[in-house]
Amino acid sequence: MAPSISHNEAADTHHLLLNHNRFIIWEDKYNLGIPILDEQHRGIVTLINSLHFGIQHHYIENTFAPVIEMMNDYTRIHFEIEEAFLEMLDFSRAERHRKLHHELMEQLLHVGNKSLYNKDPYPFLDFLKGWWISHICSEDLLFRDYLIGGAGG
Repeated sequence: MAPSISHNEAADTHHLLLNHNRFIIWEDKYNLGIPILDEQHRGIVTLINSLHFGIQHHYIENTFAPVIEMMNDYTRIHFEIEEAFLEMLDFSRAERHRKLHHELMEQLLHVGNKSLYNKDPYPFLDFLKGWWISHICSEDLLFRDYLIGGAGG
């Protein structure tokens, strides 16, 4: 039998669940036009927002390490698939992009491990937001421009 909660506690819980702030809000302008990559980018945003939610609502103790592990695994898979697309389409900046991925993966591991060791999720969250802004919202959009015949390539 579930413990009983007061009307105020139920209202507070309802408010928490429905009105939490997302750290990053997905917008269609972030789409590359390649469904699997767009889904993966949204998945990365979901993990970042999950970490942010955990921090905001003090659920971080049991979620921080799993989020770091999931982010590392998911990012590795995402980079492999994205790089395969870059190669298949003969993207002229593919090698540069691959090098950026390698550097980002090293930083992700370093910052994640250091944040976990220090029991401080904020540096990791800050790193993820910076990565989102600098890489996905700029570098990956060059790839989209290349695909649609724009200024990239």
